[in-house]
Amino acid sequence: YGDHRDLHLSIRRQRQMCIRDRVSTLYKTADTHFEDHYTTECETLLKNICGRKHALLTTSGTASINIMLLAADINPGDNVITTSYSCPATVMPIKLMGANPIFYDVNRYGCQDVADITHTAKAILVTGLYGDSCDFDKIDHPMVLNDSAQCMGGLYKNKSSVSYGDMSILSFATNKNCPVFGTYGAVLTDDDNLAKKVWLMRRNGYKNRDVGNNITHIGMNAQPHEDKALQLFCSLGHLEKWQTRRVEIGKYYQEELEKLNINVRPSPSYSKTNNHKFCIFVDNKSLFRDKMMEYGVECQTHYTYNFSKVPLLSKQLDSNFQYTEQYKKHAISLPNSPWLTDVEAETVIQTIKKCMTDADKGVTING
Repeated sequence: YGDHRDLHLSIRRQRQMCIRDRVSTLYKTADTHFEDHYTTECETLLKNICGRKHALLTTSGTASINIMLLAADINPGDNVITTSYSCPATVMPIKLMGANPIFYDVNRYGCQDVADITHTAKAILVTGLYGDSCDFDKIDHPMVLNDSAQCMGGLYKNKSSVSYGDMSILSFATNKNCPVFGTYGAVLTDDDNLAKKVWLMRRNGYKNRDVGNNITHIGMNAQPHEDKALQLFCSLGHLEKWQTRRVEIGKYYQEELEKLNINVRPSPSYSKTNNHKFCIFVDNKSLFRDKMMEYGVECQTHYTYNFSKVPLLSKQLDSNFQYTEQYKKHAISLPNSPWLTDVEAETVIQTIKKCMTDADKGVTING
């Protein structure tokens, strides 16, 4: 397990040079600050990577979910099925539309449970977490919206998990597999009409000032910017290397944690993870995080929410989502950035040895 420090420094410098060499030219020569050459290049790459007919960049993953809901004609009072456990950015757009989120539990893998959905709703918004997806073949609904913000590079039954659903979204925030500085996103679809709606909706709902009174769509300011598209273009060029490194780190963690009897979140058999997050189970994740931080190792408590129990979001306060509650208590993410050196990855394991107790051994998620 040799040290890859020189390789990581090389990759960082290559990406910096990719951006630096192009951005000065961009600011001097660009005809527009908005979508242009790099936007088109990125959208073409995303279509090919994700197996979609259309890809449209936006300003963030959250903006993409908002636009996806708008394009699906979600209106105030409509019901939208969604997950009880995720980043709040999954459910906030539903509330912003004035719609009602109908929450369902996750399963033992931390992925949205779609097997026994009985509620009638305008749409189902499914969310993949930790780099895995839900079981799409078990969904029976005419409007499936795929929050695949954490899924780029992941596979569902050997096909890009982003390719599923009437529409799907991506996030390119700084903590994602393909990051930019700040946030950026995309909406993807195979439907020509939905693509036309999304294109207009990311421009506040209209094509240009000449439309006069002929504004036909509600929209928002999520129009892509060329300098941000340039960042994404450079990141896409390094994505394969970064993914390879995430796999290396994951394999090392898996081998070492097995020796310590620390359980790792499993992936479902239908999914090939993109290693977005490396999640383990401990007795009390908040205490474990604080102990690790005392030694300078930052872990993340993905996640601490049960949306069904949040009065601001839910009318299901008496729900009993056992898997969500267990993930809230036990699931914590270890550092797994592709820039992590071998020495740093080894430090994470050594620090776990210092911080773990007998109560952390063998913790499992059971229904």
